[in-house]
Amino acid sequence: MNQNTYIALDLGSSRITAMAAEVLESGAVKVLATESKAADDVYHGIIEHTSGAAFKISELLKLLQNSAKIRDIQQVCVALNAKSMKLSKSSTTRFIGQGKIVTDALLDEMKEECERKNSDENNIVFDVIPVSFEIDGKITTDPVGQSGNQITGNYHVVKGNARILQQLKSCFVRNQIQIEYAPLSVEALSTVLTEEEERQNGCALIDFGASTTTLAVYKNDVLQDLLVVPLGSKNITYDIAELGIEESNAERLKCLTGVAMEKFVEKPVYVQVAPSSGTDPVRISTLFLAQIINARLDEMTEPVFKVLEELSFPLESGIIITGGGARLKFLKEFVEEKSGLKVRWGNHSDWLEDQAPDYLADSSYSQLLGTILLANENRRLHPLKSENTTKKGQKNKKKITERITDGFLRFFDDETTWNK
Repeated sequence: MNQNTYIALDLGSSRITAMAAEVLESGAVKVLATESKAADDVYHGIIEHTSGAAFKISELLKLLQNSAKIRDIQQVCVALNAKSMKLSKSSTTRFIGQGKIVTDALLDEMKEECERKNSDENNIVFDVIPVSFEIDGKITTDPVGQSGNQITGNYHVVKGNARILQQLKSCFVRNQIQIEYAPLSVEALSTVLTEEEERQNGCALIDFGASTTTLAVYKNDVLQDLLVVPLGSKNITYDIAELGIEESNAERLKCLTGVAMEKFVEKPVYVQVAPSSGTDPVRISTLFLAQIINARLDEMTEPVFKVLEELSFPLESGIIITGGGARLKFLKEFVEEKSGLKVRWGNHSDWLEDQAPDYLADSSYSQLLGTILLANENRRLHPLKSENTTKKGQKNKKKITERITDGFLRFFDDETTWNK
């Protein structure tokens, strides 16, 4: 496989999607091919059926090899998100030593210590994000080269159930595929859907997925809060299906005639849908349909809006929404009314090459594009063993390198023999 080629996987609750792409000198992404398969092996971000997921991934990668004209795929990148993931604050203190200065090596040791003390047999640390440092009580964001007696590092730690990793490793071991890089999905999304100024001033990113609704809050270009609600757009579909219709018809009804709030139903009408059993069609009022959707949306987003209400800083740049569930009609207005903030849809189109086909602008590809961009910067920092040199491309946005931390899933570092 070409050293400049990246393979990214999106392990969704309804589909597993694979993308092969290159990152051009301009910083834009050139997508070589995409392949996708319907799947129900992943639930709440955790691979529940490893054999089924492994088989589908194997099939997808074979299809991708043909469509992208890639000879061999041995490494992939995959972003992670699961219901047990959460962010907490932590700190570590070290003595610098008389006449000595703060070094990168010392900061690395402090970060590793923070990771160790936040891990146990049931929970694993997925990321350790430096927020600020204090040298003898004086706050600084760049302590390297400074002297003092004592340094304290303040971090945001993202951790979750160890089963997330166990199931993921089991799935890829079956395919003899190595995971080159695995960022948090919210970081992949924020890379392509938010601007530096928005993350600096304060913004929230809400990803309306099939089985989860994820909130990521940014301020000073740092992930400040993370919440994964184990409810998503599939739950709305299930509620509609309980009216006595097939799940596939419930999904179509939701997408074609459903709205986020009943007040947006101007002229209620009845829709006849084939029953899941029996012969008589089921008559459903569009007003009643909106009430069902509104009720489930309230349940899904209540924890999200509670977090936003309790923030100690304003979100000057508002909210960005994305995900398959964000396609629901009037969802933007729903979020605006509930939050009192300005809301916009996330758009990753600026990161695509000019000749990219229109279908790649769909929000379902945002996470894959962000994963590839982060993997590209990670490979620049940590070249593959077979690479002797790397080209330094020019970015038309803030260097993503500045937002990558060395703590991104270091637990894959020892898995170097999977493809041998």
